[in-house]
Amino acid sequence: MKLLSYGLDIRMEPRLAFSLRGQAIDVMRASLWMKEDRHAQEFLSLASTMKLLLMDWQRSFALLRQLEDAFQNIDPSGLKTHHRPVALPEDDIVFFAPMPDSPSIRFFNAFSDSSPEHFDFGQTQTLLGHGHELPSTSLAPRGEIAAIIAGNKTTRDPVIAGYTIVNNWTDTQAKASGKSGLALGQATTLGPYLVTADQLDPLKIAKGFNLDLQIRLDGKTEVDTRLRDMNFSFEDMIQQASLTQVGSGDIFCSGSPSKRDLVLTPGQKLDVEIQALGMLSTVVV
Repeated sequence: MKLLSYGLDIRMEPRLAFSLRGQAIDVMRASLWMKEDRHAQEFLSLASTMKLLLMDWQRSFALLRQLEDAFQNIDPSGLKTHHRPVALPEDDIVFFAPMPDSPSIRFFNAFSDSSPEHFDFGQTQTLLGHGHELPSTSLAPRGEIAAIIAGNKTTRDPVIAGYTIVNNWTDTQAKASGKSGLALGQATTLGPYLVTADQLDPLKIAKGFNLDLQIRLDGKTEVDTRLRDMNFSFEDMIQQASLTQVGSGDIFCSGSPSKRDLVLTPGQKLDVEIQALGMLSTVVV
């Protein structure tokens, strides 16, 4: 299942939707439509934002899958509830980071010989979504995979709700001067989707994933690498991070399997693609 946070405008409060056949189906409006048209009231308890959904993940995910199943044989085009569309073409929406108001973001380096004990906290105020502009050419893109954490009311143990693509924009000058903490997190692009963990679990291999990662500049492939060579898993990261506070909506970034620093110029379009997770795009301005 592919979940997303969206709006019609960057100034809107992000709303929760799931992706189906190129449409962003608004969870709250779909739930209202199911009550009005199909007399199904069980979906009305679903959250309207990713933050609230992750706080009640165990119960809500089962309901969400039922809602998605119900729309498999429904054409959502033109459906409305309270005069508002139930679904919108994804080309017509603004994507936010899947978890736009994360309490924390941690940067690991699972592709190095370091241990999961070593990580840096990033700024959650600089989370960008798919299609957002980056007003800087001084930062180098780093493609990664990230896990997004969900709460669970029956246990204190955090669970992985799903995964997303990360472009961890890195200040190469700060890194070269040994200030690794300042090099990371000046801007972080995530998305387009949170792909639920059940979709990626079959693709796990050793500590990593049997997935390819490509970075393209204006359509030309500049980086082509793999996510299978992680030296520690997301479960290892969570275990180590549990010495600090780990909560619902936290984001764990893997680090990049490629250390190549690309030089960007204004107007370029940069795409990070990971099989099964989609393509994350940014325009440099």
